[in-house]
Amino acid sequence: MTLEQAFPGLRNAPGGAIIAVADGFFDFTGPANAAIGELADNYSRQIKAEIKSIDPNWRYDRLGPVETIQGKINELNDLRFRRAEVYLRVKGDARPLQVETLQYVQARADIAYARGLAKLTSGRLRIRLSDQEALGNFIDREVRKDLRERLGSVGINWRTNPTVRVNAREYDTSGTDRTYRRPDARVARAAFDVTLTRKTATTPQVKGFFNADFQPSSVIIIRPSQLGADHTYAIPRPETKR
Repeated sequence: MTLEQAFPGLRNAPGGAIIAVADGFFDFTGPANAAIGELADNYSRQIKAEIKSIDPNWRYDRLGPVETIQGKINELNDLRFRRAEVYLRVKGDARPLQVETLQYVQARADIAYARGLAKLTSGRLRIRLSDQEALGNFIDREVRKDLRERLGSVGINWRTNPTVRVNAREYDTSGTDRTYRRPDARVARAAFDVTLTRKTATTPQVKGFFNADFQPSSVIIIRPSQLGADHTYAIPRPETKR
């Protein structure tokens, strides 16, 4: 799957538009029942075969058979991420990793939001400017930490990899003054921003992402799903002169 499939209409959308994520994109698992477990097993076998066809030396080590349905789903998600790493490493194709990053960051943002809200309610979250700012900063830190660990677990060095970066400076050297912005993550020419507030192509931060030297083709805004149906969307690159 590619970002164009995750966000129907993204390829031909006008620059700066808001493109919603596909219905059901984050709802693969459905009810936890035996049929879902069997489906996850089938998908896992297919993905293993696909990875081996790309990298014959690839091995998948696990401690033992997966018995629970949630365990099967977890293994499937792990294999999807590992397949994305193989596509990037062997074929130089970052598109699968863009989709897996979207899936993973959304899941971690939802978890971090619930945890942060509980901390805020119980007075265990440090507040400097406002409750919203404190909660947003907590979510950012948690998601970045989790994503760094996830990338490292499949052998992607986000410190040195020129294609995959986490909270790194993305410079804009087009003007007389060298400036930069920090997307929460970047995979090839897709920038990912985890946020509580709704942002558009005219938001200064998003404009800064598009002006960066790596010239992102889209900015993906990821908000906790608890915030509503339109929580996550893509903004295609505006047609503006640098």
